[in-house]
Amino acid sequence: MRPYCVFFLRLKLFVPTLITRCETLKALAALLLALGLGLACSVRAAEGDQYALCGPGFAIPQLPGMPDPSPIIGAIDIESDDAQLKDTGLSILRGNVVVRRGTTFLSSDEVHYTQEGEREAIDARGSVQLWDQGLYLTGTRGQMEVSDELTIVENGDFHFLDAHAHGTARRVQLSGNDLVKANDATYSTCNPGNEDWFLEAERLRLDKTKNEGRGRNVWVTFKGVPIFFSPFLSFPLTDARKSGFLAPSAGVTASTSPQGVTTLTSFDATVPYYFNIAPNMDATLGVRTMSARGVQLQGEFRYLFGWGEGSISSEIMASDQQTDEARGAVALKHFSLSPNQRWRTDLAFNWVSDREYFEDLGTSLTTTSQTFLEQSGSLGYSGDHFYLLTRAQRFQTVDSRLPGTSRPYERLPQIVLFTTLQERNLRINAHTSAEIVNFHRADSVTGLRWDLRPSVNFPYRTASGFIVPKAVVRYTGYALSGRQAGVNTSPSRLVPTFSLDSGLFFDRQMSFGSRQITQTLEPRLFYLYTPFNRQDDLPIFDTGEFTFSFAQLFREDRFSGADRVSDAHQVSAALTTRFLDRNSGAELGRASIGQIRFLRNRRVNVPGRRIETARGSDLAAELVANLDQRWRVSAGALWDLETNQTTRNTVALRYRPDERRVLNLSYRFVRDAIEQTDASIAWPVARHWRAVGRWNFSVQNRRTVEAFSGFEYNDCCWGLRLGARRFLSSSDGEYASGIFLQFVLKGLTSVGDADALLGGSIPGYRDEF
Repeated sequence: MRPYCVFFLRLKLFVPTLITRCETLKALAALLLALGLGLACSVRAAEGDQYALCGPGFAIPQLPGMPDPSPIIGAIDIESDDAQLKDTGLSILRGNVVVRRGTTFLSSDEVHYTQEGEREAIDARGSVQLWDQGLYLTGTRGQMEVSDELTIVENGDFHFLDAHAHGTARRVQLSGNDLVKANDATYSTCNPGNEDWFLEAERLRLDKTKNEGRGRNVWVTFKGVPIFFSPFLSFPLTDARKSGFLAPSAGVTASTSPQGVTTLTSFDATVPYYFNIAPNMDATLGVRTMSARGVQLQGEFRYLFGWGEGSISSEIMASDQQTDEARGAVALKHFSLSPNQRWRTDLAFNWVSDREYFEDLGTSLTTTSQTFLEQSGSLGYSGDHFYLLTRAQRFQTVDSRLPGTSRPYERLPQIVLFTTLQERNLRINAHTSAEIVNFHRADSVTGLRWDLRPSVNFPYRTASGFIVPKAVVRYTGYALSGRQAGVNTSPSRLVPTFSLDSGLFFDRQMSFGSRQITQTLEPRLFYLYTPFNRQDDLPIFDTGEFTFSFAQLFREDRFSGADRVSDAHQVSAALTTRFLDRNSGAELGRASIGQIRFLRNRRVNVPGRRIETARGSDLAAELVANLDQRWRVSAGALWDLETNQTTRNTVALRYRPDERRVLNLSYRFVRDAIEQTDASIAWPVARHWRAVGRWNFSVQNRRTVEAFSGFEYNDCCWGLRLGARRFLSSSDGEYASGIFLQFVLKGLTSVGDADALLGGSIPGYRDEF
């Protein structure tokens, strides 16, 4: 974790690839104007040691050696080469003077110690050094009022070890161990003598109890150039959260049409304020101003309790200047468990005022391409041997142009019950699942569906193999409305299923270099029989066909949902080999291949799909290899043996030799649907420099989905990220182009949020700032 005093602008400029010089000047003027908006601080999290590049430059002298402290609480221990005691209560100590009181150590050339009644005072002169918990000071003179726990150091240098910070001050005042005040002070987290940045304050107050630093009349200087002034500045001293203004964000939004025409749409700026309500609660309020549309209010509340956690966020615009209508959005998420973890509650509510909301006011493809918004609530109970779930679920269709048949059904309500009995070897095991749900959708067939699925199996498992016979009976019934006259409104279906799953395990010991490896060979046969049952009179509420993959070889039904049960008379055969580290048991690699052989044609299907008559499924193969700590390869393929063509293929390669370097290459292919390549990289090109980039390309459509490139510069106490990005911003083929920028003064401020973009786009990326 690391603290940031955020008083800069978070830059998020979405600009076209080419803009005129005049427009550039306007954007820069808006940026400079926004620099003075924020005056307070927030905290962000980071991984690793952000000061790793600083080296040993923060070393301080060792504590002076002293005998064990006095057993009397609050007593003062003093050592010196010479001591002069006077009747007035004054003691003068000279030569290598060391004073100890509790955790505080003070050394000086000369110390005048005064004791008058209950008053104890120390006046240190010459080469003053003071050590305390996480604090080191030097100065020309020091005064300590022992009874008041007050210490003053003149012309001092101070070091805060926990914050990797240091500075100078004409006068430093310490109240106990928790409050530091400094006059005419400087402050920096850079190494002494190499202050790339520092702040100067007329008065500086550091309160460890409140975890807060405050400055008056503050200048921030970077590379010798003053870049910011504020009459008041507040910042956190540790990684704890703190109330205050977050970094404002501003930008010029732009879009590129499919015809290649680029237009600037508006200037967009947001000023958020963060409320640290409690350790388990916080809130953020923001005002977003869009020159083309008006003012939008934003808010988010987050909470975390022992019984649950969640968030509530909303946006509202009283009047859009382009539509003359009020527009808004609401999102609620909640999850909770009872103290004994038997009861579980999940809530999700998402709503927008109109279908163009995300397209007009969103900022990424993830939001602009949403079609349905879920609104649901569920309550679950875990018994000793069963689980009961009740749910109500509906969806808001964002695009009202979609026909009713393309919209999901609402479940109002749904009740699911299934057993969670532990399976026993060489025993008859019984399991049951049951569901009743009411489906509703406007202008469609609606009604109740109940589904009961009891099963029994008798597993026989040993170290060398297994065989598991299993029998299932599935009954599904309906009570429907909205059907044409004369059509059965109470259809039902009763279908049995029998399966026999079996496999063997062979292994051998081998070595690869110095590594001892166990290789396994695992043949597997799976027989499945389900008689044909005509189901054309059953509606389709929530059922679809699973995408075929290697895992589908051993599934009892090729459909999801209860509206269809596939007929089957088939045998699946597969072979898997694994490579295991003999010492740790970790899987180093796995390769699998298999196919289903159909002993008769499948006749049950969903509307719009043709009946499959092939004698065998596609040949399915998988490969996963963790060659060492650096290389990981994964691949999956489906091969049509009748046409000798690949129907689906995915390949992914990751090379990560250390935490700073990562290279990702992937290829995804689905015949007649998708063909994309994706490459991303974060790679050092020098000690302080790292190149970053990504290119996601649609081979089928011959266009880029997203591309960005840039660099990072990471120094001891500051860092910079800069790059250009172009991405598909809507389903209509429009592009947004822009510049991403992040400037970090470590321990003080961060401008921009490019780390979020890089972390979400480059798998394995590690933030070094």
